[in-house]
Amino acid sequence: MDGRRWSPVRSGWGRVPRAVTATLPLWLGSRFAVALLSLAAARALSSGPARDAPGLRTLWDRWDVGLFTKVARHGYLSPAYTDRTEVDFPGLPIAIRLAHLVLRDWIFAGLAVSLLAGVVTAAALWRLAADEVGEPDARFAVLSLICFPYAVFLFAAYSEGLFLACATASWLAARRGRWWLAGLLGAGAASARISGIAFGVALVVQYVVSRREQGRSVFARPALALALPPVPVLGYLIYLRARTGGWSSYTDAMRAGWHRWTDWPWSGWAATWSSATNGDGSSAFVWFWRGELLAVVVGVAVTIILLVGRRWGEATFVGVMTAIMACTNYYASGIRGILVAFPLYLLLARAAARRRWVASVYLGICAPVMAVLVIAFTQGQWVD
Repeated sequence: MDGRRWSPVRSGWGRVPRAVTATLPLWLGSRFAVALLSLAAARALSSGPARDAPGLRTLWDRWDVGLFTKVARHGYLSPAYTDRTEVDFPGLPIAIRLAHLVLRDWIFAGLAVSLLAGVVTAAALWRLAADEVGEPDARFAVLSLICFPYAVFLFAAYSEGLFLACATASWLAARRGRWWLAGLLGAGAASARISGIAFGVALVVQYVVSRREQGRSVFARPALALALPPVPVLGYLIYLRARTGGWSSYTDAMRAGWHRWTDWPWSGWAATWSSATNGDGSSAFVWFWRGELLAVVVGVAVTIILLVGRRWGEATFVGVMTAIMACTNYYASGIRGILVAFPLYLLLARAAARRRWVASVYLGICAPVMAVLVIAFTQGQWVD
């Protein structure tokens, strides 16, 4: 008889793409571990009655989570609050509002968005790495993301998770030559963070490089897809212009709410260095400033390594993003910029595939720091 007729029917799990089956248990397991760590730390560090110990919702309703949920609930420039939320791009608030249709609690809706975004990111990152180093070694690319010191922002309702999901999936589509899908996903990335501007430029470079490598004309219909990533940014600026009557609403909000503006990189470095070496400053903030300095150094170093390796598109993304975060009067959110620099994790996977000790050293250093920052964040301490 035909052996195929009697072969076991593929289960539902068996029909799931390999990239998902290879990463979903790891991703969900890491989310459970982070949630458990936050709850355990809250109880270990509390001296009050057990019944007063904070739950998961309270622990993860910290810092910018409140800003994103305010926008999701009330929109921008609402009389319901006074925060200058115009600096937060609309991608995540829109996603939270959609998740709220199912989860009525706004904080849990935001956590669900980050959880699902991570599923996409892990699968796309694994596939990108597997194409280069093989499936067995691709797992470390995902582990390096999960254990990145500031990966706490991939659990919380922050925009990093949504950005990474769109960016990594877009890059995978670009590698496959599916430029319209890449452009559409790139637009999703641009709707989430200002890093999307750098990603849009990187897609253009990757398109030109890939077309030339294939010996095909650059001026072809797929090039029109590269116009998609700027659309959300332009649309958001037009929206703010309609609401406020000016084109500078974003920069005005950054200046008024966070006292930040564009400046020469050396000016920003000097100001941040001063804060990072201030022995009288708050310990949490002093280490925050040091992290910001390190983020710029890492961004420059990774860009140079990628340029040497002739990975022009990836180098463009990391380099332009580093330039954006460095050209301000002081450095901030640069650490989270490095968090979303997915070429870093592909670079680490390639290094670990050649030298096995790289994985052990990275995880041995970064995983404990990540755990400490999860505890700090959920205890209301400033992390970034």
